[in-house]
Amino acid sequence: MTDRDTAARQPVRLTISPRHRQPPPVALLDWIHRSPQYRPVVRQAGGGGGGRPGFSDAVIIAVLAQGLLPGLFNLLQSWVDQQRTEASIRIQAGDTEVELQVSGRTDSARLLAQATEALRAAREPGPDAAG
Repeated sequence: MTDRDTAARQPVRLTISPRHRQPPPVALLDWIHRSPQYRPVVRQAGGGGGGRPGFSDAVIIAVLAQGLLPGLFNLLQSWVDQQRTEASIRIQAGDTEVELQVSGRTDSARLLAQATEALRAAREPGPDAAG
């Protein structure tokens, strides 16, 4: 097994926050759940009173293997295109967190490349770590 295979199995935590002015005809969570492989790993965040305003009910949480990111990003991009809205994705791998913005002009392949690069940077020590 290569390092690439191992990385594809490492869990990634995503927080997806759709931004829209009015409720979309199809909720993002329902859109993602049309694909059975994501049903058990993608869920609505618990909506409570605390947290940022407008943040609790709109947030979707996913903890999945990096190998599932391409399909999830394709689903997200198709939803964004259909709803004509935007979304923010926070990706956490280990101690590093990166935020990516998705709009109707965002290409899902480019989004995946950005996420992959962020995850690679999270795994590799920076130049200051050498000592």
